[in-house]
Amino acid sequence: MNNEKFDSANYPRAMSELSALKRGTSDTPVYFKVEIIVSFLKNHSLNVAWVEANPSLSRMITSGFFKTSNLESIFDAGRNSKSFLKEYEAYISNQILEN
Repeated sequence: MNNEKFDSANYPRAMSELSALKRGTSDTPVYFKVEIIVSFLKNHSLNVAWVEANPSLSRMITSGFFKTSNLESIFDAGRNSKSFLKEYEAYISNQILEN
């Protein structure tokens, strides 16, 4: 995975989870939305300031309401490739912010 580029087409299950996550969080406040989602998927951790700024999204993301195991496993598999992870995070961010 060291030289691999992130391509969403290679991960249909994860993209399905991301789509559900995007739909399910579309009405939540935008404050730290991307940071909360990416940080939780990547490390299962959230910054206290983010939680305070957006408690409803934080609860939703950490409650297990959304199935995210495939999204999380891509982060786990890509831990040794900074460029891959950067592309993956950028992709998630763009999807979440897109209307």
